[in-house]
Amino acid sequence: MRRGTAAAIAITVLTAAGCSAEPEAGGPSAESSTTTTSVSTPTPSPTASPTPVRLSVPMYQRALTNVEKILRTYVLRVMNAKTVPAFDAARAQLAAAVVLERQALAKVNPPKALDAAHRTVLASFDGYPETVTDNLSEAGATKTGCGLPKAPATRLWEAKTGIRSSVVELTQDVSRSVGKGLRFGALVVPPALTPPSTVNGRGRNGQIVQRSGARGPGRLQIDNGSSSDVVIVVTNSNPRRPQVSIYVRAEQKATLSGIRGSYYVYFKSGTGWDAANRRFTEDCSYERYDDRFDGKYDWSISLARTPLGNAPTSEVDAF
Repeated sequence: MRRGTAAAIAITVLTAAGCSAEPEAGGPSAESSTTTTSVSTPTPSPTASPTPVRLSVPMYQRALTNVEKILRTYVLRVMNAKTVPAFDAARAQLAAAVVLERQALAKVNPPKALDAAHRTVLASFDGYPETVTDNLSEAGATKTGCGLPKAPATRLWEAKTGIRSSVVELTQDVSRSVGKGLRFGALVVPPALTPPSTVNGRGRNGQIVQRSGARGPGRLQIDNGSSSDVVIVVTNSNPRRPQVSIYVRAEQKATLSGIRGSYYVYFKSGTGWDAANRRFTEDCSYERYDDRFDGKYDWSISLARTPLGNAPTSEVDAF
């Protein structure tokens, strides 16, 4: 028992001697030793970023308006593009701007009553249509429904109309999210574009499309009882080399005079009349009356389909 006690006392004495011993020459003082021993605090953990101050409703409206003003610049660049490459460059800039503005909105702390609405706003930006990121030089139809090369002006109009629709969709989604008390869309949505003439183009009823050679006494009365505009072609052989051709609108009538000799009657129908190239660009159909028309007589034809008709027709190649 005494040995155990002596050992314990000895340990205690050594510890006391270490704390009270005089410092050696040139060594740290007892005071500095005490200071060094006491500095043993753990490394502080990083503090979280402070939560942004909640915005008032007017301040939140200003945040939305600022996003609109920024996006409007890029939308106008797209709408003003004159060529396919210029459109592609502007379209890419707009898509990138939408991403950046979404990131900016994500940092906003909305009014508490708009917490759920704000999350929906961000989702609307996330859902910006993927078609907006398509490169027009590598995507989009390059031919009409009739297999003809689509004019660059038509391609640009279709692409810009698609961009406008996507912007309208985005603004409508945001507006529905925030409700009637806040506004979004008045600044950024561009006006609708006027389509090129070939998109919804129509000729004038009774308009002579082509005429060549001398005129004769023959006359052809045309009743277009169909639902499509047509061009009637009178030719001695090849519809690409007509005597005369005339435009007749759907559900209207016209008379073609000055026909010489016996002839064949071809007709083509469709939509999107391209007057410069004398052809329809969409929904094309090409037919011919099977029988030759005797030039000694005047004739009347009706294009309305009926089982009682006495003039059979056949489909032909495009002309």
